Amino acid sequence: MGFREFFYALEKHVIDSMCELYPIRPIGPLVPPTLLGQDQELEDASVDMWKSDETCIEWLTQQPPSSVIYVSFGSIVVLPAKQMEAIATALKNVKRPFLWVVKPPEFPTPDGAGQLPSWFLEETKDQGQVVRWSPQTRVLSHPAVACFITHCGWNSMLETICSGIPLIAYPQWTDQPTNAKLIVDVFKIGVRIKKEADGNISSEVIEKCIEEVMVGPVAEQLRKNAMALKAEAQKAVAADGSSDENIRLFVEEITCDSCKKDGSRNVGNLSHEGQDKVSDKGV
Repeated sequence: MGFREFFYALEKHVIDSMCELYPIRPIGPLVPPTLLGQDQELEDASVDMWKSDETCIEWLTQQPPSSVIYVSFGSIVVLPAKQMEAIATALKNVKRPFLWVVKPPEFPTPDGAGQLPSWFLEETKDQGQVVRWSPQTRVLSHPAVACFITHCGWNSMLETICSGIPLIAYPQWTDQPTNAKLIVDVFKIGVRIKKEADGNISSEVIEKCIEEVMVGPVAEQLRKNAMALKAEAQKAVAADGSSDENIRLFVEEITCDSCKKDGSRNVGNLSHEGQDKVSDKGV
């Protein structure tokens, strides 16, 4: 039997197909319970890899609802300088509030990779905020956040789904292109930044993606789809939901198996004891 951290409604066709070959129990989404409207007392609990800059939450609170573009590419991705420049230019040009997580590279990088353009902080100081690391689940669940520009890591995708936020996908490697495909073409909760022939991205394409998820009929449908998936995620982990039921069934199965094994051992022991008693009487 296999366990998966997603939930049935997210990929039911895949789960049904795989179950024909091997039993699978989806028990997710495995995200902090605060994202699912549960255990609000755990809001301050954190398992971040680096110390988060909590000032960004205070800044978000000062922004209008559904107005902020959240940008983060996780803990490993280091974008080339040209791509950093394109994102910076796009954020400046759209003139919308933004929160950008820019973690300094752990090792020296060539040609300014992973670093902000020299002009960016000064020219956008009244528009947005840049932090080294953020309390991401708190950011995504904040009412000021409108969309998330992401590398499409699995955890980030699940957290965003549970927050009901549309995504702008910019995948890099491994499972990320597949996740981006799911986001755009299957779940229909986001759009994708497309690269140019030389492998770079243009600020114009990024600006178009931002506007597409922020305003207009496409944005409205993306938000609707995102909120519907959020509701399904909450339903899955609620009492008697699909994930809750799968965990209960698993516990019942291993408990029954354990009882059967213990019962078999007890029967065997009683048989030996009975034989000993019979032998004693015979003596």
